[in-house]
Amino acid sequence: MNSKITRAENAIKDTQILHKLKSYSPEVVSTIFVNLDTSESDIDIVCNYVDQNVFTDDLNLTISAYDSYHLKVYEDRVVGRFSFQNFIFEIYATNTPVKEQMAYRHYQVMKRVVAAGGNDFSEKVRKLKEAGLKTEPAICQLLQIPGDPYSSILSVETWTDLKVDEYIESIHNKCHGKKSTHSSKN
Repeated sequence: MNSKITRAENAIKDTQILHKLKSYSPEVVSTIFVNLDTSESDIDIVCNYVDQNVFTDDLNLTISAYDSYHLKVYEDRVVGRFSFQNFIFEIYATNTPVKEQMAYRHYQVMKRVVAAGGNDFSEKVRKLKEAGLKTEPAICQLLQIPGDPYSSILSVETWTDLKVDEYIESIHNKCHGKKSTHSSKN
């Protein structure tokens, strides 16, 4: 297993952050865990709250003792950051259910395209990220998905697994000068 993934898993476990925030449905949505990370990648966790003030108080109690602690409350969300074991953690919370939040949905798309594209696809995304792109724009560029990458990447949610595989194969073939074995896109 990737040593960075192991270190990130241990850092999450050692903070007990998922347990401490369990009533807010925390989900890890970090690119570290889908092999799309760079040296700058952090551990992202999304949460859902009913009462922003209660969540803010709980989050403050949970993370305020960590290095580089920072908490910002906006009208519609709360963002907390801290560092631990050489990782930056970022907790993002809103009243939107976690599985409907953009970060969670983007993460699910990332898992699908990485599963289909493997290390070759992951490496291409990481190279684009190292050149300055964020993850979603890098994926959209590779998959040739037009429009605003943060909304258009969600089109992949409706793609069949076959269509995801065909797009990934098409990218691979273009890079290696081969013709696709599939005749149509669904």
